[in-house]
Amino acid sequence: MSKGKIEVIYKEFQSEMKLSMDTLDYSQKLHEDLAEKDFFKYESPYLISAICIFAVSCLRGEPISLKEISRISHIKESSLMECYDRVYDRIESSLKKL
Repeated sequence: MSKGKIEVIYKEFQSEMKLSMDTLDYSQKLHEDLAEKDFFKYESPYLISAICIFAVSCLRGEPISLKEISRISHIKESSLMECYDRVYDRIESSLKKL
């Protein structure tokens, strides 16, 4: 998926969740870093975006619940948690670079 389309996804999340610009920027950078590793090549960009926003918002002290992310993204909470658990170590190492 093109960078422009990914930016549109993040802007949709930002308008719905009232994310700070820093959280939005860090989430997009995390998404790009994870995409470079090709770990998510078969996953929905909405799922990846949702997971990145969840991880960054928690680390920045602006936690957004999975329930809220699920409501906005129309992705089941269980799917979000499953993906987050599966990639937690990769997310953690990528966030250290940011």
